[in-house]
Amino acid sequence: MKRNLIYTSMAILAIVVSTLTGCKKETTTVDDSAKYDAQLIIDDADNAYNNSTINEGSETTEFSADNEGLPEAYTIVETDMDDAGYKRANVKRIFVCLLKLDLNDSQIAKIRRHVRAYEACKAYDIQKHREAYAKLVIRVEALRKEYLAQLNNGKITKAQFAAKMKDLRADFEQSLKEIRISFAKNLKACYDKFMRSLKEILTDRQWKAFVDCYR
Repeated sequence: MKRNLIYTSMAILAIVVSTLTGCKKETTTVDDSAKYDAQLIIDDADNAYNNSTINEGSETTEFSADNEGLPEAYTIVETDMDDAGYKRANVKRIFVCLLKLDLNDSQIAKIRRHVRAYEACKAYDIQKHREAYAKLVIRVEALRKEYLAQLNNGKITKAQFAAKMKDLRADFEQSLKEIRISFAKNLKACYDKFMRSLKEILTDRQWKAFVDCYR
């Protein structure tokens, strides 16, 4: 009788331990799917576009924005796929990351097709953005040179010149913001379509590896 009670107690203990272990495994399971949501990459590009770095104007330098105010993600074109074979030094990061995935020929062909479609989708907006940006730089640079001439001719002091540069920066920032507002929606939509197509082409393992590299 005593032996049966011992066996019964051991059996109950085993069940309890098994249950607790199972619960522990369930609580330690982490769902990281949110980390690999394509929307995060899409939002990254949109944020980069709307918050591009402005280079300060001074007595010796003009006002400008890095890469004409365009994030690299929005400048992708089909020929970049050829350059991604390291035929040049400056390979865009998206292709650096894709080259690490051991893509098969079918995947490469599909990606090229979607890159071509992406290039066509955003071509008009990229062209108009660059035209508007070029006009902005010319206008602001003309004013900077005018104030510099006034400084050199003694018509204004260094403090007054600095104040004018501050106002000119505000002008440049506001004007660039207006340019972004004109094209941000369409550029984001094109990139959204491209990035979601890319996700469909890659396997789940490849997509996760791509996101880990690209973000």
